[in-house]
Amino acid sequence: MSVENKGAPTVECILNWLKVTDAWVIRGYENKFPRMYYAILGLVLMLVIL
Repeated sequence: MSVENKGAPTVECILNWLKVTDAWVIRGYENKFPRMYYAILGLVLMLVIL
């Protein structure tokens, strides 16, 4: 493995983790969004608050 490609598996693992949709239900609402939507929403809220 070369030095340039050392971070590629880590980035790929993070992107795969963000694409996962968690199975949870709150008061009849079933989650249908992947984790990436919540991560982006959190970043936007942090920028608005700051």
